Amino acid sequence: MRPMYRIFLLQTFIIVAYAQTSRIIRDYFVYKNVTRVVGFSCGDMNEDFLTMKLLTSAGMATAIKPAGSQIDIPRYLDTDRTLGVFVDIRCPNQNVSGIFDEGSAHSMYDYSYVWLIFGSNLNHSLQSLNDSGFSIVTDFAILLPNETDYVLYDVYNHCKMRGGVLNVTWLGSWREDDGLTISLTGSKIFRRRDYHGLRAKAAGIVMHRPEHVSLIDYLEGDGLKDTDNWSKFGYILFSNVADMFNFTMDLIELNHWEKNDSNGPMMSLLKRDGADLAYYPNILTIERYGYARLILQQWPTRTCFMFRTIPATKIKPWIMLKPFAANTWYMIIVIVVVTILILSCILKLERAEDCSCSISALITVAALCQQGFPSLSNQSASRIALIQITVFGLLVYNYYGAAIVSARLNEPIQKMNDSLFSLVHSKMQIAAEKIVFFNFLLRNQRPDVQYFKPYWDDLPESKRFIPVADGVERIKKGDFAYHGDPDSIYPAIEREFDKQMICQLTEVHLLQPTELGLWSNLKSHFHEISKIALLKISTSGLRRREIRRRSARRPYCPSDEVFVSSVTIYEAAPILYLLLFGMILSLIVFGIEHFVFYTIHSKRASGVTRGIITSIKPSIKPDIKRTIKPWIKQGIKTDVEKGIKVKN
Repeated sequence: MRPMYRIFLLQTFIIVAYAQTSRIIRDYFVYKNVTRVVGFSCGDMNEDFLTMKLLTSAGMATAIKPAGSQIDIPRYLDTDRTLGVFVDIRCPNQNVSGIFDEGSAHSMYDYSYVWLIFGSNLNHSLQSLNDSGFSIVTDFAILLPNETDYVLYDVYNHCKMRGGVLNVTWLGSWREDDGLTISLTGSKIFRRRDYHGLRAKAAGIVMHRPEHVSLIDYLEGDGLKDTDNWSKFGYILFSNVADMFNFTMDLIELNHWEKNDSNGPMMSLLKRDGADLAYYPNILTIERYGYARLILQQWPTRTCFMFRTIPATKIKPWIMLKPFAANTWYMIIVIVVVTILILSCILKLERAEDCSCSISALITVAALCQQGFPSLSNQSASRIALIQITVFGLLVYNYYGAAIVSARLNEPIQKMNDSLFSLVHSKMQIAAEKIVFFNFLLRNQRPDVQYFKPYWDDLPESKRFIPVADGVERIKKGDFAYHGDPDSIYPAIEREFDKQMICQLTEVHLLQPTELGLWSNLKSHFHEISKIALLKISTSGLRRREIRRRSARRPYCPSDEVFVSSVTIYEAAPILYLLLFGMILSLIVFGIEHFVFYTIHSKRASGVTRGIITSIKPSIKPDIKRTIKPWIKQGIKTDVEKGIKVKN
């Protein structure tokens, strides 16, 4: 009976051991609040059945496979919510390292996975692991048997790629009577926040660093030039992240962007794991999500074409008629005509020296234009009429002048719409600040950008990019649009422009206002802590302070002040044309009158000459002929001629 008794005791021990393992699995994953569990067991069907029964009764969907079987690990462990995974590495002749290798290769040690490992001793268990994918958020526990209970160890590594070491911390225990006891509570991030000076690689684009200044000093200093603000901003934020978690940044400086590179050198560096973090904020695009992981959007930015909206350089021929509405002009004309007719009638009744309609029209127009006019009569009626005309002209003249002055003072600046279509149609000269991502902006598929791109490509290569100082100077002269980052252009505009020029400043965006993001590589072990730290920086106001520090202030336009601009030649041209037209018309009339008078006088003089010669031919003496002849030629009527004419 002894062999049978021993077999019974062994079976009882195995059942008890199976039951303890299954209960530990259930208790641990209930504590972790997971709803799905997958496992890698030693292949014992009784143990697997008992484990599945306990987990299912606790409300967890369960799947268990033997650790050494051929399994598609990525597909088996794929999840869109928290997944519990247990692995029994005590199984004889089974290689479980492939499970951990696949877990590291496919980033299965993040928030989505809770690992529980059953081992026989600590050293053997740690040697079986591949901790290259471990990070500060890894939830990985090793369960080891003790004399009276089981001991749990918390295992993580900050970043093995950058020199991190495996950390093993006592987590808790499990006993038959007491069940699971977890002593290491609290947030994982808070407990593991000390990176012990680990060195992380951070890359950024820096274009204007002087050779004699180190990269760190350049990024930390303010300087007099407003250059590389994006990189300085990102570096300051990541410096705060490094201080919070006690790690060090090894900086990588990039200063060249290939023309045909659509994503930039920094994204390529992140994709091949050459850097952990990018301190240069980048625009969010779908393509870049395949190169790196977005941490948070932090830097507000935009780029635009800037130019002055100055008074129109086109002649407006009807501008003189603008002060009065059309019906007002019609009434003035009607009143003028009636006034001319009434004045002419009054002058006729008073038997004035000149009572024609022309002189009445001249008097009325002279009164409207505030000019002098002759007094043709001493009668009361004509004087009353002249006073009425004078008062009417005074009122019209003052209303007209006041309307012009008011229109000039209150005329709004008609600025161009914020559209690249309008900029192209204006045929304005353009240039841009040489920024590394300008060609990237032209790849935007917005219709207005694609409409603008051929217009830009038609420019000669030598005239496309000019320094900020030259661009601001050409904006100041007018009829020129300059593209750049407002943070680079605004300080120069504030120094060079007066208040009126600042109020005339117009912007047409190429990059619409957006927020640029800070990025990490796809498998970065610093991604989660950077996100947590940046959220804390944003809520504490440090981010807002850095934005104000690194952003240029928009030049202030005092809208309550009135700027009186000089009358340009284009505005005065209609008046000058009117004056010129009057002068030409006067010359033409003068020429016609002179020609008519000369023709009539010549004919009259010729007739007089022939009559004189005929009358005096028989009787006049030769010496008298010689005396009269020069007078006749000159057309002078002498007393002799008059006597001869009277005689005839």
